[in-house]
Amino acid sequence: MGALLRDLRTIPNMISISRIILLGIAIGVFYLTDHKAVAIFIGVIAGITDYLDGIMARRLNQETQLGAILDQYADMIFESFGLLMACTYSENHVSPIILALYLPREFWVMTIRRTAEAKQIIIPSVFIGKLKTNFMGWGFMCYFIAVTGVAPWSEPWSLYLGYIGLYGGLVCSYISGGIYTREFIKAYDQIAD
Repeated sequence: MGALLRDLRTIPNMISISRIILLGIAIGVFYLTDHKAVAIFIGVIAGITDYLDGIMARRLNQETQLGAILDQYADMIFESFGLLMACTYSENHVSPIILALYLPREFWVMTIRRTAEAKQIIIPSVFIGKLKTNFMGWGFMCYFIAVTGVAPWSEPWSLYLGYIGLYGGLVCSYISGGIYTREFIKAYDQIAD
């Protein structure tokens, strides 16, 4: 319990926790008020903390297992709820097929990485997986700016950029999922023992 309390108090982990809280606030403001621009702004701030926690962890030499868990959890909330909202909001909604393609990949990668880690085999994150998160994050911003009408001068380009980000993120997710699967297959003999 001491290590958990120590790690909770690190600046990078507090930033990751703030991202989770900010995402909840952004979703609440988006659906429960008419202040869509405020919700988008809070979501962008939450997205920026994804860069900040990693930078701070490396700079302060505070990389922890809890930080890795919080970062992955926050990314999954951000992407899953972002896609769910994109699939249900406005007449320009994203096809639910995107969510149906995204979630099984996430569940698969989470399962194989957790299974490998239980045998002390680390399947590290890959750049294209981080690229997926970036594509989706910036795609959400553009998409929601477009469909909420908070910046009508940006039309139709913000909608196009939103679609590019979301679909580009999905492509990156499958490429990175393939890389993680390949690493899992390579390590399977050790995992199966």
